[in-house]
Amino acid sequence: MKCKFITMLLGGLLVQLQVCAQFTNNYWVWGDSATIDWSNPGFPLVLKSSIVARGCAGSFKDSSGRTVFSCDLGSTIPRNNIVMNRYNSTFLNGDSMRGTPVYHDKIILPDPGNDSLIYIINAGVTQSGPYGLYYSKANYKANNDTGIVLQKNVQLSNLPAFDGLTAVRHGNGRDWWLIFQRWFPPNGTTGTNTFYKYLITSTGIQSAMLQNEGLMHSTSGGQILFTPSGAKFAKVSLRGLIQICDFDRCTGQIISCDSLQAESPGPSYPTLLSSCAFSKDERFLYICEYSQSVQPSMIWQYDLTAPDIIASKDSIGGFNDYYISPWSMLLAPDGKIYLSSGDDRFGWPYPDTSTAYTLVNMNLSVINQPDSLGLACDFQPFSFYLGGARTYYGLPNNPDYELGAWVGSPCDTLTVGITENDQKEEVFFQAWYNHEWNMIHVNASKLKGESGVLRLFDVEGRVVVERKMDVIAGGYFTGEIAMNGIASGVYIVSLSTEKDKVQGKVLKF
Repeated sequence: MKCKFITMLLGGLLVQLQVCAQFTNNYWVWGDSATIDWSNPGFPLVLKSSIVARGCAGSFKDSSGRTVFSCDLGSTIPRNNIVMNRYNSTFLNGDSMRGTPVYHDKIILPDPGNDSLIYIINAGVTQSGPYGLYYSKANYKANNDTGIVLQKNVQLSNLPAFDGLTAVRHGNGRDWWLIFQRWFPPNGTTGTNTFYKYLITSTGIQSAMLQNEGLMHSTSGGQILFTPSGAKFAKVSLRGLIQICDFDRCTGQIISCDSLQAESPGPSYPTLLSSCAFSKDERFLYICEYSQSVQPSMIWQYDLTAPDIIASKDSIGGFNDYYISPWSMLLAPDGKIYLSSGDDRFGWPYPDTSTAYTLVNMNLSVINQPDSLGLACDFQPFSFYLGGARTYYGLPNNPDYELGAWVGSPCDTLTVGITENDQKEEVFFQAWYNHEWNMIHVNASKLKGESGVLRLFDVEGRVVVERKMDVIAGGYFTGEIAMNGIASGVYIVSLSTEKDKVQGKVLKF
């Protein structure tokens, strides 16, 4: 993997931090050729791909503009799960990957040990899959970026999969936690609360760690979704389970779960909880409730800061048409939440007749202000036009590729290091916040470079402040960063020259 190593002084030790390239969250591919490039979140680019997928797809874009997406094509059994490149063609050996065409059953993850390799994870939810959890490994840069699958259909588990496959970045900012659950077919009458947690490192996918936590689910469908910070996840199931769990990104342990609603005992289920989404500020949880009867399908909001979260449940919109099937929700890079709906008047696949292009399937519904309480969140049905493409029930099941290290956690990946010339260099570096002046003071000495850049990062690795700097005679630098208009929290101050790179953590309070 092409990683950079940065040197810093921390607690009297000269340490080295490994910073690896990340994929972006800017690329969505799903449905009937629907594609959105969020590189400019204020002006997303609506494109088309060559796929037709009823359910989930996984997709990513790297910093060089390479794109990859994985989906289910066709209506034959067994399904033809494929992985495709930026040219809308299939990778060499990139077809016939096991899995089933549901809604949260596919994920693409970068290999922490090589920036050219990716894992394509597929889950078998239904017997046509077949059952189980599988991975394939591919080089997406090979063959002039057309890609090649190197290993295919390696089985991690033979258990029937709950349709809630998810992943979150490890607290070290490099590795991944892959979360899997099972269900008990054929009737789903046996419950389980066992989580299978796979750690993915530069050495491969480790054996699953099992943990029983929270209430039971007995159905095959639902979703497990992490908050933007990765500190919590929500789980919903088709039969009505709603719970929120605290998660330790260092150890992979589920610390505790708060249950908002248990599953309905059945046997009939007029409504299904299909998906959920968090607001960017993590205050609100939104849940899509799909109706199988004459009653409306609803979008619900829960205020997670309320004294009584269950009592805070509020309807922010709904659909009265029986043939409208709202199903998948996803927080976008623009901070809005998007909802995909199928048009059930036409079945699947949609015919290519003009009447099968409708308001329902040619648009996404949007929660424009998801950080706002109640109707102020501004839910607008079918308000985002897909440029002639059509949506079904799914949306991309992507992890947060841009989530960085858990700054200040026990798993900060800091190890004693040396400089490029293999000589230990005690570079002095100081950064501290002055509350009275609302600024950060920065001092450094014994620098070898002559000029560089001073940067302020937030805990997710985003640049907040950046400006040029000059080193004075003797290798000294002193400067300030004004914090006006910048929220309280933990930040990283980084000082880089042509020969040095040092950084440290600062708390604005």
